[in-house]
Amino acid sequence: MPEASAAVPSTAHHQRRFVTNVLWSWSGVAASLFQGIIITRIVIRRLGAEHYGIWALIFSILDYFWFFDLGLNTAVTNFCARFLALKDHRKINETISTALFYFSIIGLVICCLAPAVAIYGPRFFRVNERDRGEFSTLILMTCISWGLCIMVHMFVSALDGFQRFDLTSRVMVLQIVLRSAGYFVALQTGHGLVMMAEVFIATQILGYALNFLNFRRVFPELRISPALVSLAMFRDILRYGIKSFVASGSTLVLQQGGPLMIGHSLGEAAVGFYGLPSKLLLQAIDAVSRIGIVTRSSAAELSVTGRRESVIALGVYSNRYSLTLFMPLACFMLVWGRALILRWVGPQMADNSGPLLPIFLLSYALVLAAQFNSSSLLFGVGSHGGYARGLVMEAVGYIGALAVVVPRYGIVGAAWVSAILMIAVRGIYTPWLVSRALDTPFVSYMRGIYVRPLLAGVPVLALGWALKKSLLPGQTWPELIAAGTITGGCYAAIAAFACIAPQHRALFFSRIPVLGPRLVPNRA
Repeated sequence: MPEASAAVPSTAHHQRRFVTNVLWSWSGVAASLFQGIIITRIVIRRLGAEHYGIWALIFSILDYFWFFDLGLNTAVTNFCARFLALKDHRKINETISTALFYFSIIGLVICCLAPAVAIYGPRFFRVNERDRGEFSTLILMTCISWGLCIMVHMFVSALDGFQRFDLTSRVMVLQIVLRSAGYFVALQTGHGLVMMAEVFIATQILGYALNFLNFRRVFPELRISPALVSLAMFRDILRYGIKSFVASGSTLVLQQGGPLMIGHSLGEAAVGFYGLPSKLLLQAIDAVSRIGIVTRSSAAELSVTGRRESVIALGVYSNRYSLTLFMPLACFMLVWGRALILRWVGPQMADNSGPLLPIFLLSYALVLAAQFNSSSLLFGVGSHGGYARGLVMEAVGYIGALAVVVPRYGIVGAAWVSAILMIAVRGIYTPWLVSRALDTPFVSYMRGIYVRPLLAGVPVLALGWALKKSLLPGQTWPELIAAGTITGGCYAAIAAFACIAPQHRALFFSRIPVLGPRLVPNRA
């Protein structure tokens, strides 16, 4: 096998590639955020909270089919990154062929299960009688499409392993543009959720086809053959992936367990009320998670070449910058969140969803923003077993607590259950696992992540509350836009020097067109 050192890029090259990949990933997130803001508003205003809740329930059900993944997509990303670093093309082809064989079987199983899920699924939820036929049709359509597309989803994972986030992001942007246009036409012409599902399926198939073609272009040595399907490789993939499966399966329960339990106990409208602020913040978290996806493959590359100090630095900086990116939105939403929802989708959603915002912001900022990359780092270095076990405990506690809390305290109680468990397991236990795996002090690891971004938010929050009481109460769109601009600008000005390391600040400035060479004139 070739020496690892032959494939190790320089530190400067690695940092430039990391920054470039993150920037490309954000382009897809920006498109997704635009779709979420515009389309969600149209769906709620044209179809009502109940149909918005049904749309959210459909994707909650669909996400549970990822249990069949068994963590193999995560393993494909990790194995492709490692074998690429070692320039072992045969092992890459063996990984791809073996995973494709498994996913083809799973896809057929899902397609066979889809009719049963469509028949019995609506009976579990308190969906209005008039909507049950449409609900069943949506379940059948989306389940069959998922079964077909899971066969080729791994090529997205392989591109992630090759760190070609520019290609996957371009495809994502194209999908979102076409999907948004299709949703808009469906709603404007009086069609409902079924046509929206047809648009979703068509753009999903197109995206997977393009990602396959991109991978074949990036890796012209690609060979898919039954002769390359290896039981030994499947065992290796499964050995790595089963821990990922436990973690991802638990994450699915934590993400979608709330909507399903609420739909069962309180009905589809409550699902919409609970899901709106969560979805809004998760779309912002998606921008943060793009750093985590890049972190995973970068950590795998650094780990296989024995660069421990670089892995530690990657964990601290990626987490700190993720929290830094999320903080302007957190500050804005803490002050003007309810006013934004009121102007965006109306008083019914503001009254029911507004009280959940501070709870979600607390947990999302401290955990999903500030510690997402810690879990990605554990996956990258192959030390994610303890993290998986922690998520299992969190998921079991979450479902058990929801069964007791939701009937008594409704969606506010569900939000508090989610926040408390998330902070305990993913906000404290997970970074402790990272510090132990990398043999670095826990307190210094946490201090390096949290202190600077949180302190930078204090004056911005104080300014925000002062503006809300005087000049910008947030009653109109211009006031909200001005408030967001001031909040984001002030935090960015502080964070650029308080939170970002000088060498990384130079890297980011150098990427600004025209101004970059002037800001960093001596950069090679």
